[in-house]
Amino acid sequence: MKTSSRQQSHANIHFNSVVSGLKPITMVVLSVFAVLGSAHAATAPMSEAASANGGVAFDTTFLRTDPQQTVDVARFAKGNLVSPGVYSVDILVNDTRVAHDDVRFIAAGNGESARPCFSRKALQGFGVDFAKAAADTGAKHDVDAAPAANADECVDLGAMVPGATVEFDFQEQKIVVTVPQKYMRNSARGYVPPEMWEQGVNAGFVNYNANAYRTDGSGVHSTQEYLGLNAGLNIGAWHFRHQSSVTAASGQPTTFDNVATYVQHDVAKLRSQVTLGDAYTTGDVFDSVSFRGAQIATDDRMLPESLRGYAPVVRGTAETNARVTVRQNGQVIYETTVSPGAFEINDLYATGYGGNLDVTVTEADGRTKSFTVPYASVAQSLRPGVTRFAVTAGQLRNDSLQTKPNFAQFTMQRGLTNMLTVYGGAIVSNGYLAANGGAAFNTKYGAFSADVTASQTQVPGQNAMHGTSLRIGYSKVIDPTDTSITVAAYRYSTAGYMSFSDAATLRDAALHGGDLNSVDRERGRVQVTINQNLKEHGSVFVTASTQHYWNRSGSDTFFQAGYTNSYKYGTYSITAGRTRNSDGSMSNEIMLSTTIPLGHAQHSPLLTTNLSKTGDASNLQANVSGTAGEHNQFSYNAYGTYGQNAGAGNGNAGVSGVYRAPYAQVTASASAGANSAQMSAGVSGSIVAHPGGVTFSQTVGDTFGIVEAKGAEGASVSSAQGVKVNHNGYAVVPYLTPYGMNTVDIDTKGTSTDVEFESTSGHAVPRAGSVVMLKYKTVTGRAALIQAPRLGGDALPFGAEVVDQNGRNVGVVAQDSRIFARGLEDNGSLVVKWGDGAAEQCRVDYVLPKSSGKADAAYLSVQGHCVGAASTQANVHMSEAN
Repeated sequence: MKTSSRQQSHANIHFNSVVSGLKPITMVVLSVFAVLGSAHAATAPMSEAASANGGVAFDTTFLRTDPQQTVDVARFAKGNLVSPGVYSVDILVNDTRVAHDDVRFIAAGNGESARPCFSRKALQGFGVDFAKAAADTGAKHDVDAAPAANADECVDLGAMVPGATVEFDFQEQKIVVTVPQKYMRNSARGYVPPEMWEQGVNAGFVNYNANAYRTDGSGVHSTQEYLGLNAGLNIGAWHFRHQSSVTAASGQPTTFDNVATYVQHDVAKLRSQVTLGDAYTTGDVFDSVSFRGAQIATDDRMLPESLRGYAPVVRGTAETNARVTVRQNGQVIYETTVSPGAFEINDLYATGYGGNLDVTVTEADGRTKSFTVPYASVAQSLRPGVTRFAVTAGQLRNDSLQTKPNFAQFTMQRGLTNMLTVYGGAIVSNGYLAANGGAAFNTKYGAFSADVTASQTQVPGQNAMHGTSLRIGYSKVIDPTDTSITVAAYRYSTAGYMSFSDAATLRDAALHGGDLNSVDRERGRVQVTINQNLKEHGSVFVTASTQHYWNRSGSDTFFQAGYTNSYKYGTYSITAGRTRNSDGSMSNEIMLSTTIPLGHAQHSPLLTTNLSKTGDASNLQANVSGTAGEHNQFSYNAYGTYGQNAGAGNGNAGVSGVYRAPYAQVTASASAGANSAQMSAGVSGSIVAHPGGVTFSQTVGDTFGIVEAKGAEGASVSSAQGVKVNHNGYAVVPYLTPYGMNTVDIDTKGTSTDVEFESTSGHAVPRAGSVVMLKYKTVTGRAALIQAPRLGGDALPFGAEVVDQNGRNVGVVAQDSRIFARGLEDNGSLVVKWGDGAAEQCRVDYVLPKSSGKADAAYLSVQGHCVGAASTQANVHMSEAN
């Protein structure tokens, strides 16, 4: 029977599954026979196909139950042969997925599997540098300058690039291309070509969060209900989003809040997002404010993860093929091999606020040389060559203002070198102007940033206010002492300086007769956070801030210090803090906390205690929390607390729980004390409409996926806690990382035995805000263990091929005439072949009982006989296998 390449693909996949299922019975035995056969090659008869091309050789002597009978096992000699045709596969280059595409497989001849056809153009797109390979192999022509007519011809990668290989994994439906790194064009780690970014499908969703809260105390009852909505609609590359909420409380009118409404579209060439509607300005240069209007701003998520944030470029030279090792705080964070000459490493992952990099170059003869690259960063730091910008035009969103000003804002940052980043911007609004300019420096003494903002504010009825504000930032990781000064900032503003939001508030008060002194004009602010690692003795931190104003006396001051350590049974910490307000009031707080696991299992409950004292009030709290369920879908917390204030004491106890169901999340809580009681309940989740229908799910993020696995009800999504495929064959993956490679695996436990997955792993590279479909091919058909000796009781030849009425391979004969077959119809015929002649074939006709469809149902055990093709149907007996 002749089949298409795709049908042959499915047949091969089925065959693979059957062979995999028979490994304990058949393949292990065949492997042993192969070894024995190799040892007796001089005397034992071999499979001709096996011996012809260096395949696996089976000694068929050991397989014969009848000395006059021969068994053809040539099909096992070269594994699962691939037929020529077009196959939809994943393509991996050096273990990195670069594409999912239809690939043409061409005949290789000599009984070999067909091989994938890649053109030079396609391989260049994957990053292969043929020019470097040609230089090393002494080729006299430039392969990159080949005639355009040959650009799409198949090439032999192994012959053109030394050490390169192309392998096809049929079971996983993936092509693995391996190319020595020296013959690859440089690309950042985690790089995903924009061509692979997926726009997704047209879809809509509504996130809902509903809860009700009731309190009772001193004869007073109070209730409050809340409903939060986050809706989205994707049409093509445009993404519409809306956020709102409804609140109702006892004795108060129901209120509706329109939180935000906007549409968004990415612009890959500018590495940015266009937003129309309600959004926030970036806070890189000026303070962030809410607006309604239009914005185009850089989206760093479009960069590979190894290029996000700030990390210096490591440059050096090598005399041979050398190994370069980069360490930070004594730990190896990067290692690679470089060719002789100058090298550059520009894809180090950002690590917090830095820590100097120790670089070691080890030459081929063992010689080493080392040098240090300073690494410290502040928020404004960018890598060399990286630009970040934002352009905004719209109206300031502030519900406290009667007159909302229109404004336009522009900001830009540019990394010039390892040591220098420059930045600046401007704001133009009704009665307000501001301009900023500054730079960030990376030095061996730490990272510094300094900028100056000048503003002019026209206050109605008063003279214009002019002023400047100086801002200085600093961060440093001191390697010898493992001390990190993560944030240190100083700001001084002259009396006439106003930020945009303060200026808008002041102008609004002047326009509508408000109190002009109600707007605080900041004079100076200092804040510092220091973390000190004491290694086995724990760690300490200190944080402090103070700010004072031009138009009122006093200052706001906050200070806090803490110590954390672990001991044999858990962890403990102590924290002390002091707060002083500008009116002179002061409060002190001290807190001691401990956490102890109640058991040795991985998910044992935790006992946490907190003892705190604030002024004259003290409080003691203890709570037990943990998770439960096969997939930790349940979480719980029970607490008790006792407080004392001014000599009077009171206690309170309560419980709460969360259940993460496949289609929603349910919460509940209750507590009671001497004079009060409380209870609440809530539910949250999503309703998603997509090309396959409507699916209920847990709350989704802005970027998510839809799993399509027809017939696989009950299968779990490994990367999403509690998510299962529903009866329609769909599941929602609530969160995906935009512009990055996402792997979504399916756990088949819980599915019907009548369903077989061709692949259980899928990949997606969604654009921000998109909804992508991940389709998993399934084959629905029943499985059965068939024992069917020939009439008269003779055993079927071991290793004989079994096909169904459509010519698909469904099994192999194992010991005692047993066949384990998948993909069966409710009734039909199987043909057993151990040769090409009519006398070397027989047929098993079967009728299977009605399927229960249960995921835990055992497979069927079928007993009957294999009769000649012209014989009448044999009697078959079915029973459930244990």
